[in-house]
Amino acid sequence: MKLRRIEVKDFRKLGHVVIDDLGDGLNVIVGDNEAGKSTLLAALRAALFERHRVGGAAAAAMQPYNQSVRPEVVLEFERGGVGWTLRKAFCQRQEAELSGNGERYTGDAVEDKLAEMFGFTPPSSGGTKPQEHHGVFGLLWVEQGTSHRALGIGAGRNHLASALEREIGQVTGGERGRALLTAAEARRDQFWDKRGNARGEFKALAGQVETDRQHLADLERQLVEHDERVNRLAGIQNILARHQRDDTLEAARMRAAAAREAFAAVSGLAEALRAAEGAVERAKLKRDAAEARAATRLKLIADLAGDKTSLDAANAARGEAAAAYARLEGLAAEASARREAAGHAEQQAVAALHRLERAAARRQAAEAAGRLGGQLKLAEEADEARRKALALVQASALAAEDIEALEKLERALDQARMRLEAASVRIALHPEGAQAAQLDGKPVADGEALLLSRDARLVLEGYGAVEIRPGGGTEALVRAAEEAGQELAAALRRLGQADLSAARAALRRQDAARAEVKTHGATIAALAPDGIDALRQEIARNALLMEAGEADTDACEPADIEAAQQRRTEAAGVLRAAEAETKDRNAAAEAARRELAVLDERVSVAQARHARRMEELAAARAVAEDAALDTEASRERQAFVAAVTGCDCAQAALAGADPEAKQIALKQAEQAEREIDADIRRLDIEKREIEAALRALGKDGLGEQLALLEGQIAATEARLKSMTLEAQAARLLHTTLADAQRETKDRWLAPVRERSAPYLRLIQADSDIVLHDETFEIEQLVRNGVAEPFGSLSVGAREQIAVITRIALADILREAGQEACIVLDDALVNTDEARLERMHLVLGKAAQNQQVLILTCRERDFLQLGAPIRRM
Repeated sequence: MKLRRIEVKDFRKLGHVVIDDLGDGLNVIVGDNEAGKSTLLAALRAALFERHRVGGAAAAAMQPYNQSVRPEVVLEFERGGVGWTLRKAFCQRQEAELSGNGERYTGDAVEDKLAEMFGFTPPSSGGTKPQEHHGVFGLLWVEQGTSHRALGIGAGRNHLASALEREIGQVTGGERGRALLTAAEARRDQFWDKRGNARGEFKALAGQVETDRQHLADLERQLVEHDERVNRLAGIQNILARHQRDDTLEAARMRAAAAREAFAAVSGLAEALRAAEGAVERAKLKRDAAEARAATRLKLIADLAGDKTSLDAANAARGEAAAAYARLEGLAAEASARREAAGHAEQQAVAALHRLERAAARRQAAEAAGRLGGQLKLAEEADEARRKALALVQASALAAEDIEALEKLERALDQARMRLEAASVRIALHPEGAQAAQLDGKPVADGEALLLSRDARLVLEGYGAVEIRPGGGTEALVRAAEEAGQELAAALRRLGQADLSAARAALRRQDAARAEVKTHGATIAALAPDGIDALRQEIARNALLMEAGEADTDACEPADIEAAQQRRTEAAGVLRAAEAETKDRNAAAEAARRELAVLDERVSVAQARHARRMEELAAARAVAEDAALDTEASRERQAFVAAVTGCDCAQAALAGADPEAKQIALKQAEQAEREIDADIRRLDIEKREIEAALRALGKDGLGEQLALLEGQIAATEARLKSMTLEAQAARLLHTTLADAQRETKDRWLAPVRERSAPYLRLIQADSDIVLHDETFEIEQLVRNGVAEPFGSLSVGAREQIAVITRIALADILREAGQEACIVLDDALVNTDEARLERMHLVLGKAAQNQQVLILTCRERDFLQLGAPIRRM
């Protein structure tokens, strides 16, 4: 089968997808994550293998989330060079249609024809399962995330077996061979289980022999134990007699007492050594303390001399800083005087410039006053007109939505009236002569058309009364017309309008007023951008400017102002220079003042530190003079030497007494005493236990039991020997037949190895795939002569080997007349870039004879394949 076109509607997440122009070789279908590539494969499976009447969970899985629609799939495919079109609709208005080769099938006949064409067995109920019901398509259509797992041949096994037998013939012995192997297996199973262990009567007989042998071994062991206990009892009695004869325990106790006395004498010497070591430690502490006091006194004298040097240096630096500060203060005072003079000159230049500028401003104010007055008059007139138009707008509250609502109500009233008129009774009276007619007491004119929608009484002169009762539910139509009229009237009253035409005219007047408000507002904005009040304030300000001023400056010229500005600029420059100089001089003086303050602080600190050192040295000498400290340090050093000499003598005395030997001797003597005592107690307890056990064994008749059991074992072993020969013969027969069949099955799987070898060479030279001869599942990959279990390979390697195996099996099926396209849904996502390039060669080679559809989210990985790309 080769797919040519796929169309899916409302299937899971797919709204409407069309994939057409699918070619014979490679076809790449690209879509982002969640675009529905896996859903497209599910739709393919549903179209071919799900019954269109399927329900339950299988049908629910086709529906988009939270929706109830009609999933539909249309396939166009070729089989044996003949084109077919399949259409299935699920869940709602289920439908199935298959046409091609001049044939057309509908309904359940479609399902039967598909099962016949593709050789699969649909389930009796519920949804299908790929491995159980999809035949070879369950093998060749690989879902996302499953390519590295087992092939899952399932129901496709029979197709593969048929294709292999067609290619190499029947090599397993035929039906007679299988029947013979089955009989041999049944005979073997009477004696052996699947693990090769005995079973049934054979197992029970062997178990009986084993039990009897165990019992015999137990009896023999008991006899041996009896003899061993007798010998052991004699040995224990001899040992206890020797202990008693030699009085070994008392001798050990005496040796231990002597060792304790010798060790006590050594302990006295050790105590004397510890006392001598304590005296050394105390003498060392006293010596260290005396030396530390002498060193502290020397450091205090040296620190006092250093403090005196620091104080003299601080006084010298302070004198130099004071002289520099006095000089800088004088320079700062001179700069300040120059700044004051420059400031006074700058103020005079500014005052002269201001007088000239005020005169120029008065002249400009006089010119602006006339111009602004005209603008104010026009702005006030526009504002008055705007206010009147705004009042008109505010007086009416109509909006376009109100007119639309009135028009809707009027249309509803017209429709109600037309429906009522259509259902009412039409009567036209044409009396003869001067006869008159009345309707509900009111006269009716000759030829007047009457439209009656309610019950009425018509009185005809010379005839009588006629009761008229219109039918067809006119009461409801009358009520509807009245309610529509009431709603329209209420809406008109709420808006304060007589009718719809008046409301429309009012809205037009309101819109015109709004436009007039906008126009006058624009005029005001142009004349008075900041507002009329701001314009009035500007006019008032100009008036004030005109009134203020001095008579002697009213006739100033622009040249006068420019000269005054130049003088002010020059004065400002002189002032800035003076201020900068003053600032620099003051900063230098301030820096000198701060430095002088720091030096004053340093002198004060140095004086305090020198005084404190002198006080510390005087206080220390009051406690102990310098010479006394030196004498004390010399005396403590001599005492330490004497203590060390005494410790050495005590240590020599202890070493001469050999304390380690005395301690070892004591430990050995005490250990010997404990061991001898424990040995005597242990032997005595063991003697009593053996005597009790021998008394118990003497009552059981072990010899008679042993003779009886030996006879029973001989008879049972004879029966077991005969049955063992029979069981081994049955197993040998089955093994021989199975080996012969396995050898022939190697030829059976040879086509798979032959078809996979060209593909394997493209990714891994010197490699071979080993399949299970029954399930066709991948068992091993043999590389360079080394067999590796399929499950131990990396995920990427398993992907590649599984894809190659499927391609090889597809080649075998195609050559056997069972052609089926290969669909790979992201089947190489775990393959590295280098190996992916080699797999592209594999796919290209497969596409020479097979149709291959690749569903992927990684378009860049397949751009170089040269295959047409369809994007979802």
